[in-house]
Amino acid sequence: MRRIAHLKRHGIRLGAGLLGVALLMSVTGCSLIAGDVADDEVEEIPAALLASDIGVTEAFAVKATNGLSFDLWVGVDLDDAELTDEELASILQIVVDENDLPTESIRFGVDDVDGVGIDVESMMERLVPGVVEVSSSSIVWITMDGAREIIDAVGSESS
Repeated sequence: MRRIAHLKRHGIRLGAGLLGVALLMSVTGCSLIAGDVADDEVEEIPAALLASDIGVTEAFAVKATNGLSFDLWVGVDLDDAELTDEELASILQIVVDENDLPTESIRFGVDDVDGVGIDVESMMERLVPGVVEVSSSSIVWITMDGAREIIDAVGSESS
């Protein structure tokens, strides 16, 4: 039992370290290690975000393995100090539409024009209470279904 706990701790540390390296390398533009660890950057998502009219100045998406499953990490920088509900829904729609991973998990964060993390957790919880599974700093963990619920909630508000 103690050996299993030790292996789990070691695996979590190793996984967290490798994920950190993958994210760092993807942000700095080097995909060699990110590709080896995470089976390539998800190029379609950042390209679609940058091509949108949302005001995205930078974006990244990285897929990482978590045991036998995949996690999708998405980061967005905006050209504005605020994020509207409609912009949040549009970003999430692009992520859902462009994702080709067999994953149900999204790690997601948005920074404003000054590089400060926007409180997307409060926005998401206001739109769909209970949708955020975990949050850490300005990063939230939601499911793909949760992203769809937010998109639907914003769509029904606009109607």
